[in-house]
Amino acid sequence: MSKTSSTTNRLALDAAVHAARQAGAALRRGFADPAKEAETKAHRHDPVTIYDRQADRVIADILLAATPDAGLVSEEGTRSDGAGRLCWVVDPLDGTNNFLRGVPDFAVSIALTDPDGPCVACIYDPLRDELYTAIRGAGAERNGVRIRVSGQTTLDGAVLGIGFSTESARRLITLAQLPTFAPRVRSLRIVGSAALDLAYVAAGRFDATWYLSLYDWDVAAGRLLVSEAGGQVTDLSGSPLLCPHDDGILASNGTLHGPLLASLRTAAHP
Repeated sequence: MSKTSSTTNRLALDAAVHAARQAGAALRRGFADPAKEAETKAHRHDPVTIYDRQADRVIADILLAATPDAGLVSEEGTRSDGAGRLCWVVDPLDGTNNFLRGVPDFAVSIALTDPDGPCVACIYDPLRDELYTAIRGAGAERNGVRIRVSGQTTLDGAVLGIGFSTESARRLITLAQLPTFAPRVRSLRIVGSAALDLAYVAAGRFDATWYLSLYDWDVAAGRLLVSEAGGQVTDLSGSPLLCPHDDGILASNGTLHGPLLASLRTAAHP
C-alpha cells in the first residue's frame, strides 16, 4: 500500500491541532458550567453532553474544510464518506464522566488514518494546555518537545494506568486481573480517559496501560503516539490491533510488554 505523503500528513496535523484547540476552548467553557446535564447513549453509565456535541461540530467543520476528500467518523455519530483513502477518527470529549463531575482529566482525540493505519495523531488536554502530536515515522511530541516512553525494565516499581470500562461486567473482569499486578508494581492509576492514558504512556508518565475493549476513536490517536514514542501496542493476546478492538488493548514502553501479557494471560486462565 502506498504511504500518505509527508506533506499531506504535516498539513493534516496542522488542521488537527487547530480543530483540537478550538474544541478544547469550547470544552473549557463547558467545564465551568455548574449546571452541566447529560443524556445516556449505549447504557446508563455512558453519558453525552451538549459540550461533546459542540466540540464534535467544531472539529468536523474544521477537518472537512481542510481535507474535503477525507472521510470522518466520530464517537458522537458524525459521519462523512470521503472520496479518497483517508479518514479522520475523532473523540471530541474522551472522559465525559470526569467532565460532568468536575474532574479535570479529559481530552480531545483526533487521528487521521490511511489503509496502513493511523498516520497523524493529536490528543489535547485543554485544562493543562498539553498538546500531544505524532506523524507516522516522525516521532511524537508534547507541546513541540520530543517525548519517549519510560525506561522501566521490570514490573517491580512500574506505574500502570488502569482502564476501567463503564460497563459493569468488563469492570469486574479488570478488577479480577489486579491481583496479578498489585503486589509488584509501584502504583496503579485510574485517569478515566483512554486518550490520556495512552498519551501518558507515550510521554513516560505511565509504563503501560490496558483496556478490555475500546472503539477506534478511543485509541487511534493514542496508539500512534505510543508507537512513535518507542513503545508497543497490541491486543491482549499480543496480536496486532484490529478494529473494533474487541480483544482489548495493551500499550507499554515495549520492555514490559511480554511480562504484562503473561500476567494478563495468567489472570484470565489461573
